[in-house]
Amino acid sequence: MADIIAESPYAVSVVAVVILGLWASNFAYDRGLPHYISRKIGHVLGGWAFTIGVLFFSSAAWPIILSALFSAVLFAARLLRPQTFRGVGGSSREGALSEVWFALVALPVFAVSWLWLQRPFVALACLLFMAWGDCVTGLVRAKFYHRPNKGLRGSLAMLLLCLLIAWVLIKPLWIGLTAAFVATITEWSFGEYGSLKWGDDNWAIPLTSLATVLVIMAALGNL
Repeated sequence: MADIIAESPYAVSVVAVVILGLWASNFAYDRGLPHYISRKIGHVLGGWAFTIGVLFFSSAAWPIILSALFSAVLFAARLLRPQTFRGVGGSSREGALSEVWFALVALPVFAVSWLWLQRPFVALACLLFMAWGDCVTGLVRAKFYHRPNKGLRGSLAMLLLCLLIAWVLIKPLWIGLTAAFVATITEWSFGEYGSLKWGDDNWAIPLTSLATVLVIMAALGNL
């Protein structure tokens, strides 16, 4: 409890970054930026929020609390006032709960990788595969195809960024590189424009990449 109180200023910083991302997404969307681009602003700032959490908190307590809080707020907004966070979801994406999954998926990722296994950087890598990897693929596709369809250039951009994230955060390196490939394949397969229409890559990317890391580590006896 003492650590939670002492680290509350960092929690305020995380909240501020997330609120900035939601506001900036709304601002861009309201001024004509296509929704499939405006929501990537939320991805970028959300990734920074995850990064702050892992770098500055001493335990998974605050990240789990904040992830649960934002999941509840985003879900309530979707049900009651969907226009509130229109830049990342809401009424702009009927039937999709991507902004809710973005926050909610951090709960199992932090709980398993950080709270249980004490590997916070693995948790961060898997979340950044989604937050920043999925972001860059969307931006590249928007530039070259001017619509949010699948394409080799976007997936290649995501793979390169995910490989970089894995190189920085996951050891041994080959396990991280394998997880980066899995994350990219997952993004291609899931989501609003993928072949698996019932899925959503905001939960699928972190969970499949984390599962990949855990299965390999378990096979090697490193868990």
